[in-house]
Amino acid sequence: MPNFVPFNRSDRPVFDQITNALDSPAIITSPPYSASVAGNVFSAFTTTSASLGLLGGTVQSSIRLNNASSTRTCYVIRIAGGVGVGLSLLSSLNASYSVYQNGTITSPTTLTPQNANLGSANTSSMTVTGSTGAVTGGTLLLTVPVTAGPITSDFNGSIVVPPSTTLSLAVSASLTVAGTLSTQASLLWWEVG
Repeated sequence: MPNFVPFNRSDRPVFDQITNALDSPAIITSPPYSASVAGNVFSAFTTTSASLGLLGGTVQSSIRLNNASSTRTCYVIRIAGGVGVGLSLLSSLNASYSVYQNGTITSPTTLTPQNANLGSANTSSMTVTGSTGAVTGGTLLLTVPVTAGPITSDFNGSIVVPPSTTLSLAVSASLTVAGTLSTQASLLWWEVG
């Protein structure tokens, strides 16, 4: 037996050291990992690219996650995506991502959620749509300015989408002069219920 106190200290809620046995190891993992092993983690992705004229313009990628289930709850693990810029001339880039509760998107197309456990046949109960248009209506939960490059924001389940609720994500970027601009939006979530 190791020479450590087997009781938790008041300032540490989890044991500092654990003695594992081969037949029953003690492993502490995060809820998204356990949900993925169970086949309940899903992702959806959309992208938009445009070659902008002399006056520049705006490019958007939007995803709407609709929880139409009456029993399942969705927990957002990660928001990811990016902004890609290929400039013809020097320009000013403005970019951000925004998250909305119950927003709508124009001209939606159906996106098929992919299971993060490649060996699982489970399917998502969420209805996911994507669009090149902006999110309208709803309640703005947060907006974050970004620069060109990848976007990754971890929430580890802290954004909860209960039954009969939607969550919308918009990645928007604009240039003031000619150039090629792309935006990508991606959600990763797990479902329980």
